Amino acid sequence: MNSSKRILVFAVTMILAFAASASATNIEGTIKLGGVIVDEDAGDLSVMQETYNIYEGFSATQLKLNGNLSPKTYFTLSLNDINLDNRKSDFEFWVPGRFRFFTRYDQHRQVFDPDRVVNSSRKDLRFGAWLNPSEWFTLSADYDRQTRDGERLGFPTGTASELGEGYDDVLQTGRVEGEFRKGQRALAVAYDFSDYSDNNTDIRDRFGYVVSARLRMAGVFTDKVTHLLRGAYGKREITNLDTDYILQNFQYTGVAVPIRQIQLKYNFYAGRVDDKSTQLKTDNFRNNFDVTYFYPKGAVFGGYGYEMNDNDKSLTSYNTYRVGGSFRGPSDLTAKVEYANRSKKDEEKLTLLQDVEVATFVAKLQVSPVKDLTIGASYKDRQREFSDIEVESEGQSANVYCRYSYGVWGSVGAEYTYANDDYDNRVSGFETESHIVTGRAYLERIKNLRLGGGLTYLDVGKDLDIEKSILFVEAAYTVADVYHVEVKYNVYNYDDYVLLDRYYTANIVWINVAYDFDFQKE
Repeated sequence: MNSSKRILVFAVTMILAFAASASATNIEGTIKLGGVIVDEDAGDLSVMQETYNIYEGFSATQLKLNGNLSPKTYFTLSLNDINLDNRKSDFEFWVPGRFRFFTRYDQHRQVFDPDRVVNSSRKDLRFGAWLNPSEWFTLSADYDRQTRDGERLGFPTGTASELGEGYDDVLQTGRVEGEFRKGQRALAVAYDFSDYSDNNTDIRDRFGYVVSARLRMAGVFTDKVTHLLRGAYGKREITNLDTDYILQNFQYTGVAVPIRQIQLKYNFYAGRVDDKSTQLKTDNFRNNFDVTYFYPKGAVFGGYGYEMNDNDKSLTSYNTYRVGGSFRGPSDLTAKVEYANRSKKDEEKLTLLQDVEVATFVAKLQVSPVKDLTIGASYKDRQREFSDIEVESEGQSANVYCRYSYGVWGSVGAEYTYANDDYDNRVSGFETESHIVTGRAYLERIKNLRLGGGLTYLDVGKDLDIEKSILFVEAAYTVADVYHVEVKYNVYNYDDYVLLDRYYTANIVWINVAYDFDFQKE
């Protein structure tokens, strides 16, 4: 039995058991069935990622349930495309303030070659629970299992990959944490683990764990200072080789508010990775200082960080500066500006990239001049320089958007993004210029009928010459309040005018019929 069916059986069994025993039950939901029609014309089936997980044929599109099984017990269940290979499932069950349980499942594939012969499938199943038996204690746990299987594409094309011919691996992660609270003080102890196994070769199998504790408390002499301390110890090992690492770290964060308008923050981190196989120890130390000044219309902030990384063979240091501010005005006006600079200095010139400097500037603005109308813009400038190896990159991007809704008529929105990226190295340069336009509109003025449509268009020029677009139209009609007919039509297009065999066109239609139901037991 696959994972999605296990979720279905478990969830339905739990719901039916509680519904049968509960004195009052209220369950509402939707059943949706339909089909997918796919018409493709392509020289390369791998260029359009949005269609990797669209499958033709009959679809059990959705089973959705939610309600309460007693005055204090609630649940939600959503199963999507459960008979297809892009299935997803979600189930959640909770008692407010006391208990919560959830499970989620997702399955999708990645495509690596033009014929979609070489591909892999990833399945992700997650469980989690939260228990609060008293106001001073909380116990939580979660577990995640990811599996991946399929073929692997070698590089260059036609060669065998040194990593093997395919994927057949499992990654398991989990966490258990208990937290004790009293007033402004809290103490938490946690255990995290990860376990990776590769059925194709056992030399990549590895296991690791981390035990940690954190403490939060107000200042001893004043409640205007809050302290957060965290310590961790862990081990990571390659299971079938004599290779393991000991991980240790300590963190301290202090937040002080001497007056209402000013917040001071200091963060210290000290960590060590001890490689037992090479007897090499890597120490990492970080110090970060931040100050924020709040005024009636916004805030101004600045900060400085210093980091040192020492692995007994090379020594690197990092300096980070950041400054910015925000402003709130009339008509829901919000504005924010940030600048950050991070420089790495290789003290002994032994690392691969040696000295590196990165600078980023971001500005954002949003305003609602009239009711239901939102207009916004943003700008980003980023620069990265590798001075010792004579390599640098820089890019700018600008974005503007507008959204408007008009009562029962519907809504409309549009967005435009421009980006320019320039890369220079010792041999040559590479430059791209991108234009992205998106727009969508919905009409709901006609009773029981909802119409919608939209377009996304991407043009990448200069040293590339690519065009990509996705067009969609959809309609949903309701009969007798509980029956729905839904139709959606998408057109996907991709053209690479440099590599002429990289093109793709697809016409895809979804047709669904849905029924809403409501069950009540007094």
